[in-house]
Amino acid sequence: MKRSIATLLGAMGATALALTGCSGTGDGDATSDSVTYALAGDPGQLNPIKNATVAAQSLAAFGYESLMSFVAGADPQGLLAEKWQESTTEVSFTLKDGVVCADGSKLTASDVKASFEYAGRKETGSPYSGVYFPATGLKIDADDASRTVTFHSDDPQSFLLATIGLMPIVCQAGSTDPARLDKEWLGTGPYKLTGSSPGQSYTLTLRPEYAWGAGGVNAKTPGLPATVTVQVVESESTIANMLQSGEVNLGLVSGDDRKRLDPLGLSTIDVPARPGLLFFNQAKGRATHDLAVRQALAGAIDRDAVGKVSTGGRGVPMKSLTTSYSNVCKTTDITPALTAFDQNAAGAALDKAGWAKGADGTRAKDGHPLSLVLLYPANSDKSTVAGIELIQQDLAKIGVKATPTPSPSYTDVIFQGGEWDLVWAPISTTLPSTWQGIFSGDFPPKGGNWTYNTNKEFFELAATAQGHAGEESCESWAAAQSSLVKDLELMPLYESTETTYGNGVTFSLNSNTLVVPTSLRVSK
Repeated sequence: MKRSIATLLGAMGATALALTGCSGTGDGDATSDSVTYALAGDPGQLNPIKNATVAAQSLAAFGYESLMSFVAGADPQGLLAEKWQESTTEVSFTLKDGVVCADGSKLTASDVKASFEYAGRKETGSPYSGVYFPATGLKIDADDASRTVTFHSDDPQSFLLATIGLMPIVCQAGSTDPARLDKEWLGTGPYKLTGSSPGQSYTLTLRPEYAWGAGGVNAKTPGLPATVTVQVVESESTIANMLQSGEVNLGLVSGDDRKRLDPLGLSTIDVPARPGLLFFNQAKGRATHDLAVRQALAGAIDRDAVGKVSTGGRGVPMKSLTTSYSNVCKTTDITPALTAFDQNAAGAALDKAGWAKGADGTRAKDGHPLSLVLLYPANSDKSTVAGIELIQQDLAKIGVKATPTPSPSYTDVIFQGGEWDLVWAPISTTLPSTWQGIFSGDFPPKGGNWTYNTNKEFFELAATAQGHAGEESCESWAAAQSSLVKDLELMPLYESTETTYGNGVTFSLNSNTLVVPTSLRVSK
């Protein structure tokens, strides 16, 4: 679990599919059957089981599919599956008939089983192990005659359908000879990889036999591009320029360059990104081990002011620890559990806890100053850094010295029990159950409970929630989230946004801002 959560922190790869597309006009230069898609980073390794970066998933989605598709605000849809059944310990899928792999072989239930077994082997090192499927205690049965594959979990889990259903499936040729996955696509996706120039571009060609897309999409669907060119463009400003000129049809922009794109009438989808989450180090010996201190710190921070600054004015207050694009437990609202902003009360609470102000204005107790390390990712954007500096200023007003400390490997610091008191960690999740893994287990360096959480109420509520499947678990998960917020294991602030633009093409996205390939429609 420690490795899986670390992957989640770094790559943000453990999320569920979400959302629909918005149409617009735009003046793209694309021909009627081609689309150029700009990615801000090179996907790197082509093996979809071993690479969970956003760039890798963005590309792999064109060549590989999962059993299910989850659209925000809608019921689950089958992608490779036509039927499914779920409980807390078992989920079964009946595959669609006639699904064909890129190498011409027919997809079988045994292929799906083999794909998961390959991903689950320790030597594979898949970042999805323990995230999309249980790392231990998982048994898989396959019946090719009925096209049914069944997953059995030793431990009850609320969202087996929503996790196992999202795992990319490789066909038999890939699971038996994984080396081939580094060079070619061996999946069931709508496109095949016909050209590759790492660091520059990838050429994708529509498979004429594709006929099993969600919602009935097939290779003959009007507007579905025959060719997609994925172009690596590392500069966001350059992506904006190319969108404006029509050199590319699709691209993601998250900064101020959006101001010049917004008036152009392009297709757009805003998605939540980079949630503002402030975590407290509760290890013994830390000032933040004391709940009274955590409450005072939270009460001194102007949540709305920090939230607006850290998101560049484009964010919204977080009402859940899961992204607002999650398709499960959508009514969760942790707002009542938040600590009220009141700097006078915060200062009084520190007085009561024995932290007295010294001549220099900094509080101290038993000769130890209330000086805190405020850790954050070194690659944070300017708006985020400005928000963190505002936290520093708020805490200074009550006599707390917080030192913003950027780290290029902040996850190593927290997982190894390093030096930090507060950490700004933009962890994006779509399932409330993910937080059980983050806030449970052994303390570092033996385990992944890096906040040193001992909240028994949370543990009990999470265990209760895992005893219910799907939406039936949401009431308990909502209570568990509220317990975390009230006990100040963390303080949720605002969720930022980023925008995917389409020029001459309409599209849909998932909650990772990944384009859904079968949603593409050339509009000119």
